[in-house]
Amino acid sequence: MSAELDHANAADGELLSDVDLGVLVYREDMSLRPNVDIPHMRYFEISRFHVKQGHDKDWEALVKMYQSGFEKVEGAHWAMYQSVYGREDGTYIAFNPIKSAAEIDREFMGDWPKFEAALGEDGMKKLNELMATTLDTSETNLFTFNPRMSYASEDWIKADPDFWKIKPAAAAAKPTKKAAAQ
Repeated sequence: MSAELDHANAADGELLSDVDLGVLVYREDMSLRPNVDIPHMRYFEISRFHVKQGHDKDWEALVKMYQSGFEKVEGAHWAMYQSVYGREDGTYIAFNPIKSAAEIDREFMGDWPKFEAALGEDGMKKLNELMATTLDTSETNLFTFNPRMSYASEDWIKADPDFWKIKPAAAAAKPTKKAAAQ
């Protein structure tokens, strides 16, 4: 890993104004259908949760409720990681790769109501109570994949070359004689 970081720092070094590193451990028990076709994804929704000290069991119960509700929603998936270095204790990061902006719309318009229906009124009340007592802070950000800013593996490039294979920039057109004379 250190060789890869050294390579990235050498390649990107003068473009960076700040670097923030951390170590995360994958939590399979807190993930839902995490194995997705990453090379064909275009967005990443990344959510950070900070659990109040002493509320680890409540956090586990909260995650289990989300898993249970979204288990019934086709296409719902995420991979959960726990921070072990670089963040406050009790920090968890959920990665949710998204194929298209239409999936983002579907999440709000169709998936959330299905989730609420799966938990029912009492389940949603319990979920909200657990969130209030368990979470100190949370935030969700949406990121876009950009092939020009990515170190895509050969497997990713082969899986979707139209997206991942970086096309050379078009050469600037030479001015015509008429434009040069003006």
